[in-house]
Formats: sequence, structure tokens, C-alpha cells
Amino acid sequence: MDMFEKAAKAAKNLGSNIYNTTKDQSELAGLNVQKSLIEKKLDDSYCEIGKRYVEYITKCDTDSLFNVDDILELIKPELQKLSDIKIQISDKTNLIKAANDAKEYKKAENNFAEEKARLDKALAMDIITQAEYYTKLDAAKKRIDNYDIIKKIDMQYEMGIISKEEHDEKINAILR
Repeated sequence: MDMFEKAAKAAKNLGSNIYNTTKDQSELAGLNVQKSLIEKKLDDSYCEIGKRYVEYITKCDTDSLFNVDDILELIKPELQKLSDIKIQISDKTNLIKAANDAKEYKKAENNFAEEKARLDKALAMDIITQAEYYTKLDAAKKRIDNYDIIKKIDMQYEMGIISKEEHDEKINAILR
């Protein structure tokens, strides 16, 4: 495959990834709008129940019953829709997260491949020894092998759970 074909393939993959990410984000936004609309309808129904209850308490008529069965019957389908949409939102959020995780892992693999190519070139040019080559290659491989652990440590640092020093210490301990 020549350089032009590689560039065309990379551009096609990038375009496809951007399209899928945008599509998923748009679908998630649409689901959130639907959820908001249903919640607004439900809030209106809850207000009506509250009004009826206040009227009931104000009258304190023991002969009449507090009855909101008509409203409850009306909101049952909305409650089911809301439940379904919450599941769809969760599924879509998980799909987006998985796609982002896969993209980050692929990036880590590409970084490893680039590092290996540099090391191969340096070894072939006799710039580094065989021992140095394997030491550096092993360190780069550990980043891939411990990707999930390193990602969690990075997230701890980003969330302010650990300091920069603790972050660096944990990463260095893994890569040794």
C-alpha cells in the first residue's frame, strides 16, 4: 500500500469515526429532549394530584374519598416511556463510552507501534544496544499491557483524588 492509499484510508476512517460519534451524540441529545418533555408532562400531572389533595384536606369531608385514579391511569404510558428512554440513554451513553475507550486504546497501540518503529530504526543504525532496545520496548509494551490500570490512575488525577506526585509515582511503579 503506497502512502496515498494509506492517507486515503486514514481519512476515510477518520470521517467514519467522526460521523459515528456525531450521530451517537445527536441521538443521545434527542433522547434527553424526549426525557425532558415526558418529565414536564408528568410534573403537570403531579401538580394536579397535589391540587386535588389540598382540596381534599381543606374540605376534610370524611364522606368523599381522595381519588386520583384517572390521573394515574393517564400517566402510566408516560411513566413507561420515561423508563424506556432512561434505558436507551444508558445504553447510548455506554456505547459512546465504549467507542471512546476503544479509540483511546487504539491510540495507545499506535503510540506503541511508533515507539517500536523508532527503536527498530535506532537498533538498525546501531544507535542503541540490543539490551537498551529490549528495555525500552518492554517499557513501551507495559503501557499497553497495563492500559486499564494507567487509565484509572489518570482519571484519579484528573478528578483530584491524587496529586501529580502520587500519579507519577503510581505510573512509574507500573512501568518498572
